[in-house]
Amino acid sequence: MNNQPRNIGQRLKVTALSLLLSISSFAAVAAPIELDFEGAGNESQLLDFYNLGTDSQGNSGDNHGVGFSSSALALIATADGSSGFSNVPSGATVLFFDSSTAWLNIAAGFSGGFSLYFSSALDAIINLYDGENGSGNLVASFNISNQFDRDCAGDSLFCSWSLASVLFEGTARSIDFSAASQWAAFDNLTLGLAAVDEVPSPAPAALFAMLLIAWRIQVRHLQRSPR
Repeated sequence: MNNQPRNIGQRLKVTALSLLLSISSFAAVAAPIELDFEGAGNESQLLDFYNLGTDSQGNSGDNHGVGFSSSALALIATADGSSGFSNVPSGATVLFFDSSTAWLNIAAGFSGGFSLYFSSALDAIINLYDGENGSGNLVASFNISNQFDRDCAGDSLFCSWSLASVLFEGTARSIDFSAASQWAAFDNLTLGLAAVDEVPSPAPAALFAMLLIAWRIQVRHLQRSPR
């Protein structure tokens, strides 16, 4: 009895399953989390603002499973620069740490990449760890530079913003900002691979099209295989 058609059918099922898993994996890493801190109170401790809780003033944001140390503050910039911040990348609210106990936790973890905008009065390093509260193994690190006061207008001290990003393997569960506490502000923190724009990832539709072409090639190859 010739089992060739059955074998081809089984191999096609395996191929299709592999393609579906590839698409699912892409979807998982293509949904980064962005934190812009809008909605938090001015000079409030962020605490569980993004973690099914509130900041110290009772405001709550979307639940992203992200918690902050008590030194993490939300500061709202004013248009005239009198708040000390201007030219904010988005909205008007920024992240600032007022002591060296400066971290955020992501209990579920994230992988692939991390990016943020910063305005800093010193050169510093940001570290990512696989444990919470800056514990465990170092997963990745990147530098920020002193560039805060370039061409500032009015009373603003922090007006120049730069993008910093890092790609990494493994899973990060905390980000340590202690080296930049009291001297830098941050905005638009993006957790996930798509946050890093070094090499753009294909869009889901384009990826599906490529996988479909690969599947068709595999089908033709199997159909032409000698019996």
